Amino acid sequence: MITVLLTGAGVALADRKRGSWGILGALAVSQLALHFFLELTALSGHGSGHLHGPAPIPLSPALMTLGHVIVTMLTALVMAHAEQVLFVVTRLLQAIFPRKTTPLPVVTPPPAVCIPAPVPRTLAQLIYQRIHARRGPPKSPAESNDPVYIAVRSLQFR
Repeated sequence: MITVLLTGAGVALADRKRGSWGILGALAVSQLALHFFLELTALSGHGSGHLHGPAPIPLSPALMTLGHVIVTMLTALVMAHAEQVLFVVTRLLQAIFPRKTTPLPVVTPPPAVCIPAPVPRTLAQLIYQRIHARRGPPKSPAESNDPVYIAVRSLQFR
């Protein structure tokens, strides 16, 4: 469980440059969390008190806290320098290998757009369209494109 929590925290902090103070804060919080979880497991009876070696040497709480503070600060210093080196190497690699690549050439030609040719209507279709026209006021001859309508109207005006 501790590993899952620490991994989640590490992934959450790994997206951008943190600097010395951010790293120090993350390490301090992880130290406190680890102490809390280890004390919790030792009190619940899951811990054996000591590992397979000899019994631990009793230290004063102040000396143990001072040791943890010193080690946490040294670890933060090393990690901050490692972070700086990592970002320098990243910038160098980005300069050598550009991020944008040119697209590959098209192997197949794009499909041609096919526009269907207008189908000439037969006289029966024109008459059927005229008989079953939409209802409403008739169009004026200037607005109508129906050849039957134009032919009938031209016969009426003679």
